[in-house]
Amino acid sequence: MQYSSMVIYFMSGTGNSYRAATWMAEIADKKGITSKLYQISNYCEKSDLEEEKDLLGVVFPTHGFTAPWQVIRYTLHLPPGRGKHAFVVATRAGTRIASIPFPGLEGTAGYLIALLLIMKGYIVRGVMGVDMPSNWMSLHWGLNLANSKFIIARAKVKADSFMASIMEGKRMFRGILSLLLGLFLSPISLGYLIIGRFFFSKLFFASASCTGCGLCAESCPLKAIRMTGRNKPRPYWTFSCESCMRCMGYCPNKAVESSHSFAIVLYLVATIPVSLYVLNRLNEVIIIEHYSFFFKIMFDYIYTLSSFFAAYLIFSWLMRIPLLNKLCTYTTFTHLYRRYHEPDTALKDIMMESKKD
Repeated sequence: MQYSSMVIYFMSGTGNSYRAATWMAEIADKKGITSKLYQISNYCEKSDLEEEKDLLGVVFPTHGFTAPWQVIRYTLHLPPGRGKHAFVVATRAGTRIASIPFPGLEGTAGYLIALLLIMKGYIVRGVMGVDMPSNWMSLHWGLNLANSKFIIARAKVKADSFMASIMEGKRMFRGILSLLLGLFLSPISLGYLIIGRFFFSKLFFASASCTGCGLCAESCPLKAIRMTGRNKPRPYWTFSCESCMRCMGYCPNKAVESSHSFAIVLYLVATIPVSLYVLNRLNEVIIIEHYSFFFKIMFDYIYTLSSFFAAYLIFSWLMRIPLLNKLCTYTTFTHLYRRYHEPDTALKDIMMESKKD
Protein backbone atom coordinates (compact mmCIF):
# COMPACT_ATOMS: atom_id res chain seq x y z
CA MET A 1 0.00 0.00 0.00
CA GLN A 2 1.45 3.32 -1.09
CA TYR A 3 0.31 6.45 0.75
CA SER A 4 1.06 9.96 -0.44
CA SER A 5 -0.45 12.00 2.40
CA MET A 6 -1.50 11.56 6.01
CA VAL A 7 -3.34 13.57 8.66
CA ILE A 8 -3.26 12.83 12.40
CA TYR A 9 -5.83 14.23 14.80
CA PHE A 10 -4.50 14.19 18.33
CA MET A 11 -5.71 15.10 21.79
CA SER A 12 -2.97 15.94 24.26
CA GLY A 13 -2.83 17.66 27.63
CA THR A 14 0.72 17.31 28.87
CA GLY A 15 2.31 16.40 25.53
CA ASN A 16 2.29 12.60 25.68
CA SER A 17 -0.09 11.96 22.79
CA TYR A 18 1.33 14.93 20.88
CA ARG A 19 4.80 13.41 21.12
CA ALA A 20 3.53 10.02 19.92
CA ALA A 21 1.82 11.74 16.98
CA THR A 22 5.05 13.55 16.01
CA TRP A 23 6.95 10.24 16.00
CA MET A 24 4.45 8.80 13.54
CA ALA A 25 4.60 11.91 11.38
CA GLU A 26 8.41 11.60 11.30
CA ILE A 27 8.18 8.00 10.06
CA ALA A 28 5.81 9.14 7.32
CA ASP A 29 8.05 12.04 6.35
CA LYS A 30 11.04 9.71 6.01
CA LYS A 31 9.05 7.70 3.49
CA GLY A 32 8.18 10.82 1.52
CA ILE A 33 4.60 10.99 2.77
CA THR A 34 3.23 14.46 3.45
CA SER A 35 1.81 14.58 6.97
CA LYS A 36 -0.10 17.14 9.03
CA LEU A 37 -1.09 17.23 12.70
CA TYR A 38 -4.30 18.79 13.99
CA GLN A 39 -5.14 19.11 17.65
CA ILE A 40 -8.55 17.88 18.75
CA SER A 41 -10.01 20.93 20.39
CA ASN A 42 -13.55 21.28 19.17
CA TYR A 43 -15.78 20.01 16.40
CA CYS A 44 -14.01 19.31 13.13
CA GLU A 45 -13.50 22.53 11.23
CA LYS A 46 -14.16 22.42 7.50
CA SER A 47 -10.74 23.92 6.78
CA ASP A 48 -9.07 20.91 8.42
CA LEU A 49 -10.71 18.52 5.97
CA GLU A 50 -10.43 20.33 2.66
CA GLU A 51 -7.37 18.40 1.54
CA GLU A 52 -7.82 14.74 0.64
CA LYS A 53 -5.62 12.44 2.69
CA ASP A 54 -4.82 8.80 1.99
CA LEU A 55 -4.33 7.90 5.63
CA LEU A 56 -5.99 9.22 8.78
CA GLY A 57 -4.75 8.70 12.33
CA VAL A 58 -6.37 9.41 15.69
CA VAL A 59 -4.03 9.63 18.70
CA PHE A 60 -5.30 10.37 22.19
CA PRO A 61 -4.94 9.54 25.91
CA THR A 62 -7.00 6.95 27.75
CA HIS A 63 -9.54 8.30 30.27
CA GLY A 64 -11.46 5.94 32.52
CA PHE A 65 -10.30 2.87 30.54
CA THR A 66 -11.86 4.26 27.37
CA ALA A 67 -11.64 7.18 24.94
CA PRO A 68 -12.28 10.73 26.23
CA TRP A 69 -15.68 12.12 25.37
CA GLN A 70 -14.13 14.90 23.27
CA VAL A 71 -12.36 12.32 21.07
CA ILE A 72 -15.58 10.33 20.67
CA ARG A 73 -17.46 13.47 19.68
CA TYR A 74 -14.71 14.62 17.32
CA THR A 75 -14.59 11.24 15.59
CA LEU A 76 -18.36 11.31 15.08
CA HIS A 77 -17.96 14.66 13.29
CA LEU A 78 -15.29 13.47 10.87
CA PRO A 79 -16.41 13.33 7.24
CA PRO A 80 -17.37 9.98 5.67
CA GLY A 81 -14.34 7.77 5.10
CA ARG A 82 -15.37 6.34 1.72
CA GLY A 83 -12.85 3.54 2.03
CA LYS A 84 -9.88 5.60 3.19
CA HIS A 85 -7.42 3.96 5.53
CA ALA A 86 -7.09 4.87 9.21
CA PHE A 87 -5.29 3.87 12.39
CA VAL A 88 -5.87 4.52 16.08
CA VAL A 89 -3.33 4.88 18.90
CA ALA A 90 -4.34 5.30 22.54
CA THR A 91 -1.65 6.42 24.96
CA ARG A 92 -2.03 4.95 28.43
CA ALA A 93 -0.66 5.52 31.92
CA GLY A 94 2.68 3.78 32.15
CA THR A 95 4.65 3.88 35.39
CA ARG A 96 8.00 2.68 36.71
CA ILE A 97 8.63 1.79 40.33
CA ALA A 98 12.04 0.65 41.62
CA SER A 99 13.29 0.24 38.04
CA ILE A 100 10.34 -2.04 37.24
CA PRO A 101 8.02 -0.78 34.46
CA PHE A 102 4.29 -1.30 34.86
CA PRO A 103 2.01 -1.05 31.80
CA GLY A 104 -1.14 1.01 31.66
CA LEU A 105 -4.53 -0.20 30.49
CA GLU A 106 -6.26 1.44 27.52
CA GLY A 107 -9.32 -0.79 27.86
CA THR A 108 -11.86 -0.07 25.12
CA ALA A 109 -10.28 3.25 24.10
CA GLY A 110 -8.61 2.27 20.82
CA TYR A 111 -11.19 -0.17 19.55
CA LEU A 112 -14.10 2.11 20.40
CA ILE A 113 -12.71 4.84 18.15
CA ALA A 114 -11.83 2.21 15.53
CA LEU A 115 -15.45 1.03 15.56
CA LEU A 116 -16.70 4.58 15.07
CA LEU A 117 -14.31 5.04 12.14
CA ILE A 118 -15.52 1.81 10.55
CA MET A 119 -19.11 2.98 10.95
CA LYS A 120 -18.15 6.17 9.11
CA GLY A 121 -16.71 4.21 6.21
CA TYR A 122 -12.99 4.09 7.04
CA ILE A 123 -10.88 0.97 6.68
CA VAL A 124 -8.99 0.65 9.95
CA ARG A 125 -5.52 -0.80 9.39
CA GLY A 126 -4.26 -0.78 12.95
CA VAL A 127 -5.05 -0.18 16.62
CA MET A 128 -2.50 0.05 19.43
CA GLY A 129 -2.11 1.15 23.02
CA VAL A 130 1.26 2.58 24.02
CA ASP A 131 2.61 3.41 27.47
CA MET A 132 3.55 7.01 28.13
CA PRO A 133 4.34 8.47 31.59
CA SER A 134 1.20 8.57 33.73
CA ASN A 135 0.16 12.20 34.11
CA TRP A 136 -3.05 12.21 36.18
CA MET A 137 -1.66 14.60 38.77
CA SER A 138 -5.00 14.93 40.49
CA LEU A 139 -4.36 11.45 41.87
CA HIS A 140 -0.59 11.00 41.99
CA TRP A 141 2.71 12.83 41.67
CA GLY A 142 4.35 13.26 38.29
CA LEU A 143 7.07 10.80 37.37
CA ASN A 144 10.65 12.00 37.68
CA LEU A 145 12.74 12.73 34.61
CA ALA A 146 14.66 9.45 34.63
CA ASN A 147 11.54 7.29 34.78
CA SER A 148 9.76 9.48 32.25
CA LYS A 149 12.63 9.22 29.77
CA PHE A 150 12.78 5.45 30.25
CA ILE A 151 9.07 4.98 29.48
CA ILE A 152 9.17 7.42 26.56
CA ALA A 153 12.16 5.69 24.97
CA ARG A 154 10.32 2.36 25.06
CA ALA A 155 7.18 4.00 23.68
CA LYS A 156 9.06 5.47 20.73
CA VAL A 157 10.38 2.08 19.68
CA LYS A 158 6.86 0.65 19.80
CA ALA A 159 5.28 3.60 17.99
CA ASP A 160 7.95 3.61 15.25
CA SER A 161 7.50 -0.13 14.66
CA PHE A 162 3.71 0.23 14.51
CA MET A 163 3.83 3.12 12.06
CA ALA A 164 6.44 1.47 9.85
CA SER A 165 4.20 -1.60 9.59
CA ILE A 166 1.19 0.52 8.64
CA MET A 167 3.28 2.26 5.97
CA GLU A 168 4.25 -1.14 4.56
CA GLY A 169 0.60 -2.07 4.15
CA LYS A 170 0.45 -4.45 7.09
CA ARG A 171 -2.44 -4.71 9.54
CA MET A 172 -1.47 -4.16 13.18
CA PHE A 173 -4.14 -4.89 15.78
CA ARG A 174 -2.74 -5.00 19.29
CA GLY A 175 -4.18 -4.86 22.79
CA ILE A 176 -6.84 -7.58 22.52
CA LEU A 177 -6.31 -8.53 26.18
CA SER A 178 -6.68 -4.88 27.17
CA LEU A 179 -9.89 -4.73 25.14
CA LEU A 180 -11.33 -7.74 26.98
CA LEU A 181 -10.41 -6.20 30.34
CA GLY A 182 -11.90 -2.93 29.14
CA LEU A 183 -15.18 -4.64 28.30
CA PHE A 184 -15.22 -6.09 31.81
CA LEU A 185 -14.58 -2.60 33.20
CA SER A 186 -17.09 -0.95 30.86
CA PRO A 187 -19.46 0.03 33.71
CA ILE A 188 -16.61 2.11 35.16
CA SER A 189 -15.91 3.63 31.74
CA LEU A 190 -19.57 4.50 31.24
CA GLY A 191 -19.75 5.97 34.73
CA TYR A 192 -16.70 8.09 34.00
CA LEU A 193 -18.15 9.42 30.74
CA ILE A 194 -21.57 10.34 32.10
CA ILE A 195 -20.66 11.57 35.59
CA GLY A 196 -17.04 10.99 36.66
CA ARG A 197 -15.45 13.48 34.27
CA PHE A 198 -17.75 16.23 35.55
CA PHE A 199 -16.81 15.40 39.15
CA PHE A 200 -13.06 15.59 38.49
CA SER A 201 -13.39 18.81 36.49
CA LYS A 202 -14.90 20.53 39.54
CA LEU A 203 -11.97 19.79 41.85
CA PHE A 204 -9.54 22.26 40.26
CA PHE A 205 -8.72 25.59 41.86
CA ALA A 206 -5.90 28.12 41.84
CA SER A 207 -3.75 28.57 44.93
CA ALA A 208 -2.43 31.89 46.24
CA SER A 209 0.52 31.47 43.86
CA CYS A 210 -1.78 32.28 40.93
CA THR A 211 -0.89 35.60 39.28
CA GLY A 212 -3.98 35.69 37.08
CA CYS A 213 -1.85 35.50 33.92
CA GLY A 214 -4.56 33.53 32.11
CA LEU A 215 -2.12 31.08 30.47
CA CYS A 216 -4.23 28.11 31.59
CA ALA A 217 -7.35 29.54 29.94
CA GLU A 218 -5.49 30.56 26.80
CA SER A 219 -3.84 27.18 26.32
CA CYS A 220 -6.79 24.95 27.27
CA PRO A 221 -7.57 22.89 24.15
CA LEU A 222 -11.30 22.76 24.95
CA LYS A 223 -11.61 26.35 26.23
CA ALA A 224 -12.92 24.82 29.44
CA ILE A 225 -11.29 27.45 31.68
CA ARG A 226 -12.65 30.97 32.12
CA MET A 227 -10.88 33.79 33.90
CA THR A 228 -13.30 35.41 36.34
CA GLY A 229 -13.03 38.47 38.55
CA ARG A 230 -12.18 42.06 37.70
CA ASN A 231 -9.44 43.04 40.14
CA LYS A 232 -7.57 39.76 40.20
CA PRO A 233 -8.78 37.29 37.56
CA ARG A 234 -8.72 33.66 38.58
CA PRO A 235 -9.44 30.50 36.58
CA TYR A 236 -12.82 28.79 36.76
CA TRP A 237 -13.16 25.26 35.36
CA THR A 238 -16.35 24.48 33.43
CA PHE A 239 -18.05 21.17 32.65
CA SER A 240 -16.18 21.08 29.33
CA CYS A 241 -12.98 20.17 31.20
CA GLU A 242 -11.63 16.70 30.35
CA SER A 243 -8.96 16.69 33.09
CA CYS A 244 -6.20 16.59 30.47
CA MET A 245 -3.82 18.08 33.08
CA ARG A 246 -2.38 20.72 30.75
CA CYS A 247 -3.19 23.54 33.15
CA MET A 248 -1.57 21.73 36.05
CA GLY A 249 1.43 20.46 34.10
CA TYR A 250 2.36 23.75 32.45
CA CYS A 251 1.37 26.41 35.01
CA PRO A 252 4.56 28.48 35.47
CA ASN A 253 3.79 29.04 39.17
CA LYS A 254 2.48 25.54 39.93
CA ALA A 255 -0.66 27.27 41.14
CA VAL A 256 -3.21 24.81 39.76
CA GLU A 257 -4.37 22.38 42.42
CA SER A 258 -6.98 19.64 42.66
CA SER A 259 -8.72 19.69 46.03
CA HIS A 260 -9.01 16.31 47.73
CA SER A 261 -10.75 17.84 50.72
CA PHE A 262 -13.41 19.41 48.49
CA ALA A 263 -13.81 16.05 46.72
CA ILE A 264 -15.18 14.62 49.96
CA VAL A 265 -17.60 17.52 50.34
CA LEU A 266 -18.69 17.27 46.72
CA TYR A 267 -19.31 13.54 47.04
CA LEU A 268 -21.41 13.96 50.20
CA VAL A 269 -23.49 16.73 48.64
CA ALA A 270 -24.02 14.83 45.38
CA THR A 271 -25.17 11.63 47.12
CA ILE A 272 -27.97 13.21 49.17
CA PRO A 273 -31.04 11.07 48.30
CA VAL A 274 -33.06 13.95 46.90
CA SER A 275 -34.83 11.70 44.40
CA LEU A 276 -36.56 9.76 47.18
CA TYR A 277 -38.12 12.93 48.54
CA VAL A 278 -39.09 14.15 45.05
CA LEU A 279 -40.63 10.82 44.06
CA ASN A 280 -42.60 10.54 47.30
CA ARG A 281 -44.03 14.01 46.75
CA LEU A 282 -44.70 13.26 43.08
CA ASN A 283 -46.50 10.05 43.98
CA GLU A 284 -49.00 12.08 45.93
CA VAL A 285 -50.00 13.91 42.74
CA ILE A 286 -49.76 11.21 40.05
CA ILE A 287 -49.20 7.47 40.11
CA ILE A 288 -45.70 6.71 38.87
CA GLU A 289 -45.17 3.34 40.51
CA HIS A 290 -44.38 1.55 37.22
CA TYR A 291 -41.93 4.25 36.14
CA SER A 292 -40.30 4.98 39.49
CA PHE A 293 -36.95 3.48 38.46
CA PHE A 294 -36.76 5.67 35.34
CA PHE A 295 -37.75 8.80 37.27
CA LYS A 296 -35.24 8.01 40.03
CA ILE A 297 -32.36 7.75 37.56
CA MET A 298 -33.43 10.97 35.82
CA PHE A 299 -33.77 12.96 39.05
CA ASP A 300 -30.53 11.56 40.47
CA TYR A 301 -28.60 12.56 37.36
CA ILE A 302 -30.09 16.05 37.19
CA TYR A 303 -29.51 16.61 40.88
CA THR A 304 -25.93 15.30 40.75
CA LEU A 305 -24.89 17.63 37.93
CA SER A 306 -26.75 20.53 39.51
CA SER A 307 -25.08 19.90 42.87
CA PHE A 308 -21.65 19.79 41.17
CA PHE A 309 -22.33 23.15 39.55
CA ALA A 310 -23.75 24.86 42.65
CA ALA A 311 -21.15 23.49 45.07
CA TYR A 312 -18.27 24.42 42.78
CA LEU A 313 -19.66 27.91 42.27
CA ILE A 314 -19.58 28.42 46.04
CA PHE A 315 -16.20 26.73 46.33
CA SER A 316 -14.60 28.92 43.66
CA TRP A 317 -15.93 32.03 45.41
CA LEU A 318 -14.60 30.87 48.78
CA MET A 319 -11.17 30.26 47.23
CA ARG A 320 -10.86 34.03 46.82
CA ILE A 321 -10.65 34.35 50.60
CA PRO A 322 -6.92 34.05 51.40
CA LEU A 323 -7.32 32.07 54.63
CA LEU A 324 -9.67 29.51 53.08
CA ASN A 325 -7.49 29.25 49.99
CA LYS A 326 -4.45 28.42 52.11
CA LEU A 327 -6.44 25.93 54.17
CA CYS A 328 -7.61 24.14 51.02
CA THR A 329 -4.17 24.33 49.42
CA TYR A 330 -2.42 22.72 52.34
CA THR A 331 -5.04 19.98 52.73
CA THR A 332 -4.65 18.68 49.19
CA PHE A 333 -1.92 16.27 48.16
CA THR A 334 -1.44 17.95 44.79
CA HIS A 335 0.34 20.77 46.60
CA LEU A 336 3.10 18.26 47.32
CA TYR A 337 3.06 16.49 43.96
CA ARG A 338 5.74 16.85 41.32
CA ARG A 339 4.31 18.39 38.15
CA TYR A 340 4.73 16.61 34.84
CA HIS A 341 4.68 17.33 31.14
CA GLU A 342 6.43 15.48 28.32
CA PRO A 343 10.08 16.53 28.75
CA ASP A 344 10.68 17.53 25.13
CA THR A 345 7.34 19.26 24.59
CA ALA A 346 6.97 22.95 25.33
CA LEU A 347 3.52 24.43 25.71
CA LYS A 348 4.05 26.54 22.59
CA ASP A 349 4.56 23.35 20.56
CA ILE A 350 1.05 22.08 21.27
CA MET A 351 -0.49 25.55 21.05
CA MET A 352 1.02 26.03 17.59
CA GLU A 353 -0.73 22.86 16.49
CA SER A 354 -3.99 24.08 18.03
CA LYS A 355 -3.87 27.23 15.90
CA LYS A 356 -4.24 24.98 12.86
CA ASP A 357 -7.47 23.59 14.25
